[in-house]
Amino acid sequence: MRANGRRAASAGRATPLRGAWKVQLAQAVARLRADVSFAVIDAVLIVLAYTAAMSFRFLDDAVVASNWLTSYLIVLPVILLVHLLANMLFGTYGHVWEYASVGEALRIVGASASAVSVLLGGLLVYRGMGGVGLIPSSVLALGAMLTLGGMGAVRFRSRMFSLRRMGEQIDRPELSLVVGVGKAAADLGRYRGEPGSRTNIVGYVDPQGDGPETTRRLAGLPVLGRIQDLPDLVEVYGIDQVIMATPNAAALAREVVDLCVNVDVRFRIVPELDSVLTDSSGILDIRDLELDDLLPRSAIQTDLGNVASMLDGKRVLVTGAGGSIGSEIVRQILDFSPSMVLALDNDETHLFDAMIAWSAKTRRPYPVLADIRDKAALLRVFDEHRPEVVFHAAAHKHVPILEEYPAEAVKTNVIGTLNLLEAAVDVERFVLISTDKAVSPSNVMGATKRMAEMLLQASNGKAHTGTFCAVRFGNVLGSRGSVVPTFMRQIQLGGPVTVSDPRMERYFMTVDEAVHLVLQAAALSEGGEVFVLDMGEPVKISDLAHRLIRLAGLVPGRDIEVITSGVRPGEKMSEILSRLPLNPSAHPKIRIARPSYAGVATLFDAAEILRKMSEEGDSPGIRELVMSMASRDWSPHEMIDLSDWGYDASIKRREVG
Repeated sequence: MRANGRRAASAGRATPLRGAWKVQLAQAVARLRADVSFAVIDAVLIVLAYTAAMSFRFLDDAVVASNWLTSYLIVLPVILLVHLLANMLFGTYGHVWEYASVGEALRIVGASASAVSVLLGGLLVYRGMGGVGLIPSSVLALGAMLTLGGMGAVRFRSRMFSLRRMGEQIDRPELSLVVGVGKAAADLGRYRGEPGSRTNIVGYVDPQGDGPETTRRLAGLPVLGRIQDLPDLVEVYGIDQVIMATPNAAALAREVVDLCVNVDVRFRIVPELDSVLTDSSGILDIRDLELDDLLPRSAIQTDLGNVASMLDGKRVLVTGAGGSIGSEIVRQILDFSPSMVLALDNDETHLFDAMIAWSAKTRRPYPVLADIRDKAALLRVFDEHRPEVVFHAAAHKHVPILEEYPAEAVKTNVIGTLNLLEAAVDVERFVLISTDKAVSPSNVMGATKRMAEMLLQASNGKAHTGTFCAVRFGNVLGSRGSVVPTFMRQIQLGGPVTVSDPRMERYFMTVDEAVHLVLQAAALSEGGEVFVLDMGEPVKISDLAHRLIRLAGLVPGRDIEVITSGVRPGEKMSEILSRLPLNPSAHPKIRIARPSYAGVATLFDAAEILRKMSEEGDSPGIRELVMSMASRDWSPHEMIDLSDWGYDASIKRREVG
């Protein structure tokens, strides 16, 4: 795994490192020092093992033992030389044995077996030539076995006695590299020897350096190189963890984690340094990587001044208020000055839990237990409370389940949305939470969300005075049932972490970003837009899994395995945010899509047919119709004949304006 890390690091270097001979010399010296140390330990083990074997052999006959002792002392240097040469030939030196596995174990076994074979063979040849004495063959066999046990114990001591798993305390100081050469990094180095500290800092990495340096020192420790050298430095010095101690540590973390994605090392970020250094619990109090650190871009900031003006004194309704997005919308809205916040959800447990989470707020929302599928209940809510701003976050979203139950997807995502739109004709603003899966949908969930978008676009034209818009974004880090909590549960259970396909990639954003986008879109909307966040580059799901394992302070492939489970029904390898060109908005990171949609009559007739099909449980018909409607390239206000779908002209057509 470390070799893979070195290759990945080397591939990323555009030009040879300036002054690379310094790092190479330092690495050669470090390797020589480590190899000589192991060879000396091995020599001591060999002497002890064969001496113990001699003692066992002649335990009850001291007189005979004294006759063999002289010969043994003559043969012992040969035994040492043969074992050490075998170790060198089998490559048992030059490894970071703390993380050794089966391959390295076989090297030790092979070296010991070869050494004892040579020794026994030599002894047989010597005796065949008429020689006598020297050493009993049983001593050679027993000595070799004891040597093998001793070498294995030394090299695999971490596996036997200090195998690290999530939540275990680390009892020995961890070898650490500090990324940074500023005051925070220097202070961390100066405090490395404080009582209770579990940090053994080897040196520093200069994030701004233009070449490796081994002559500069900081707080008495060397500056060993630059960011690109990290994989090599981790291997050479057997580093346990990399600590980022720079002013831009969070942003730098993404680069460092990506660079070392295949290297056995942990990552930490220095928070408020003084609080860390004065705590006796040591290095584990340096904060872990957080969800924001997983994004391949900086978090997007929004100006919520116009949002405050929009919400001031308003009655606001949030559907799906017990969900991840809906509850965060409620929480952030409560920070403004609405006259009332209605938190609507059909799940009493989620709503109850959310109410507890909101209890710390000065202003409390009003809970509404209702289902958007129940149009009569929605009309009663609107008649009683007359909301002026609506954020529609209620939806079914799990792709594989909805592939099995398309009728349920239609009832909530299409008919539920239509019920809400018809109840909200007098509101000032209406914001629909949509998804990138609505673009060229390959599954029922995405198709129903595109249908919801089209219904909203059509409703915008028939609204009395309000503006209706949709907000489309990718996966939300940490939302209930999404990939991040799934991975985290698997990590907590010790793995494995399951990835559909290593090539699969998705756009990601934080919950905070998602809600800021929703609020900002509500303020920017002039009606009929589909707002899209500039989410940077998509993230490979396999990379996300590796980063989450790092976030937990563990090492992929060593502490937690990552396996491929196969693509599930309806899943795409990658998502897009829009098939059409995106127009700018008043916010630099928010774009506007205006996809065409069916003629109003056709659209609402299709919704009625889907309603009837869902009531009858016609899953094949639902899947075919909703995919056809959502995937079609519509001309503006295009009308099509739905009679082939069994449309009954006696069904009362909804008023369309």
